[in-house]
Amino acid sequence: MKKFLKVLGLILVVMLLLSIGAFAVFKATYTPSHARRADDIIEDVVVELPEDDVVVVEPVKTEEELWQECIEDSDRVNVLLFGTDGYRADTLILVSYSKSERDLVMMTVPRDTKHEVEGMIYQGQDKINAVFCFPGEMGGADNQRKAIEELVGVPIHYYVKVNYYGLIAIVDTLGGIKVNVPFDMNYDDSYAKPELHIHLNAGEQTLTGTQAMGYIRWRKNNDGKGDSDIARTQRQQDFIVKIVKKSFGLNITKVIGICYDYVKTDLTKEDLIYYGSELIGFDFNNIRKFSLPGEADNRYFYQDVEKTKEMMKEIYFFEKVLQE
Repeated sequence: MKKFLKVLGLILVVMLLLSIGAFAVFKATYTPSHARRADDIIEDVVVELPEDDVVVVEPVKTEEELWQECIEDSDRVNVLLFGTDGYRADTLILVSYSKSERDLVMMTVPRDTKHEVEGMIYQGQDKINAVFCFPGEMGGADNQRKAIEELVGVPIHYYVKVNYYGLIAIVDTLGGIKVNVPFDMNYDDSYAKPELHIHLNAGEQTLTGTQAMGYIRWRKNNDGKGDSDIARTQRQQDFIVKIVKKSFGLNITKVIGICYDYVKTDLTKEDLIYYGSELIGFDFNNIRKFSLPGEADNRYFYQDVEKTKEMMKEIYFFEKVLQE
């Protein structure tokens, strides 16, 4: 028996070493899918060398040219995370990560941001969250990604779409999420899909999946008192951070495997494991948070294009590029 246990122990040690070695090889050799797509479209460039007696003077680059180079040279991976009730996109958040800077950013886009698309002339179709539900080839998750890409002026490499039933399952898988509800929330809407019945008392508590869905969707009580859409998106940002923190406190590969069943994304499982392992040990209290600049009236949120560009330069550390 002792000999058997000794052999079994040796086998387990060998398997563990092989697993560690295999993961190390995976990390060292894996190329994320968006990088592979970029490699596929790179064409050979023929460079003509100048003759010895020709003096080549490099033109001075404009700030705009330097900005475009900064975007192209950056190792940032941008992901659109959005929630939907199956019709419109109800939550829109850009998540951006730089491996070299060890920097993680979340930027919210108000769902009522004015965004006109030729041919889409009916009421409500001129808002950014309507793109997902456009008919035929004009709609869908990838076009929602491209629409946000137009707003922010930088590539968005992936999208992750979560419907509300998926959110419920993810939160319940994690054993609930602890939050401090800022005030009583009481709202009922039997016409919403899924129906909304939100009844939460103010104070710290652990929310179930169903309660969490109500918490992030709540905007006002039935008496009309409530928050702005900006305040709601900030609450959603904080809640997502709590989900990520709790996920990394568990077996992250297991959590990714479970959550992958409840989302639609063009990230592969290998991509998720690769980026997930990159964030092991990351201090999620250091996430930089932004919101699309602009102003709102009682119907639309109007993007400030110039301030958006300045914000993206801050996200990409463009001042650092100018100083080099």
